[in-house]
Amino acid sequence: MFFVMFLKSETKEVPTFQKISFQEACERTHELEREYRQQEKIASIDFHVLNEENQELYAGTYQLGSHFAMNLLDHIKKQLSQMNLKPQQEAIKQSFLKKLYHEVPYRLHPEAMEFPEKKEAESKLTSGTSSKGGYTSRFSHLHRKMLYGGSALCVLLLSIGCWTTVSASQQQSDEVVQLQQKLKEEEKLTKLYEIALLGDTEKALQQLSKEKGKQGSKVQQEVYVGLLLEEKKYKEAVKVGGETKVEDQLLEKGDVQQVKTFQELFPSSTGTFDVAYLEQRWDDVLSQKEVRMTEKRQRMKGYALLRTGKVEEAKKQVNHLQDERIHQKIRQYEQVQQEIKDLQKQIEEEQQKDSKDESKIQSLTEEKQKKERTLNSV
Repeated sequence: MFFVMFLKSETKEVPTFQKISFQEACERTHELEREYRQQEKIASIDFHVLNEENQELYAGTYQLGSHFAMNLLDHIKKQLSQMNLKPQQEAIKQSFLKKLYHEVPYRLHPEAMEFPEKKEAESKLTSGTSSKGGYTSRFSHLHRKMLYGGSALCVLLLSIGCWTTVSASQQQSDEVVQLQQKLKEEEKLTKLYEIALLGDTEKALQQLSKEKGKQGSKVQQEVYVGLLLEEKKYKEAVKVGGETKVEDQLLEKGDVQQVKTFQELFPSSTGTFDVAYLEQRWDDVLSQKEVRMTEKRQRMKGYALLRTGKVEEAKKQVNHLQDERIHQKIRQYEQVQQEIKDLQKQIEEEQQKDSKDESKIQSLTEEKQKKERTLNSV
């Protein structure tokens, strides 16, 4: 039996830090997806799929209302289908999906139901963005590297007994030996995750430190840096992962105080850019030079341009990015901006009439002010 734990959610309708059955998680996401599409709302939910031994098998982010998937099962299926795997890895993936399908009734299977909406609405949205942002399965700071990549996928799925799908002859290959070695490493890391998630971050750090985590695998470094940042040990984190990695991870967390503290210890124009953005000082964001521009910071700069009214520049800044959210914000900004201009024109026309209708002018003015507030909140 599989379970789901939601660790972070932008909606109160999803219980966080509670282990529920995979079926219940699919039921809830199915209903909420329908509601959010109707209301044209979007909310992110970080989730983890666990087995009965509380081993993490899959971690990602579900975007409610994004039109990408109808429920959690559909989401995982679509994300895994994007992976190009070798035959034995594909067999493991298919076995995992088969087990997920058995967890839920047929009415929740992706093939069983489609929401009554125009199909082009879904075609407008990408099915995920790998490294380019948008509506994609992604991982929390401590789990980001655990799944993507065929080997890591195999390592995770081995823990639920899917290895039996691979033939005895394949087990003799060098690749299988390597996977088995990686399995041992991932099992060790899983125990450290469990320790950290239960609140004993210090103990997990001590264990990683003893094993010289800074010299370990890329995944182990990711864990080590993440735990150090949870404890606000910035200098130690830099020694392990370097300033660039730590700077990017802190920005991902979005805690302005932590970013400011790190900026005081390791000042940079990129850090100044990040702090200005998180504090919504748009002019200061745009005034920074020599910023290390990741795709996330390109979106940030595009949004700053939008908030300062530079719509065409914002379009050029994010035109190449596959992130529907920023493009949607630009469209919404343009629409509301045009509505404000139309209302202002109506007010001026009414004021120029010989017999002014003061009540109409007042009504138009109030509507314009309402639109202006909407513009400021885009």
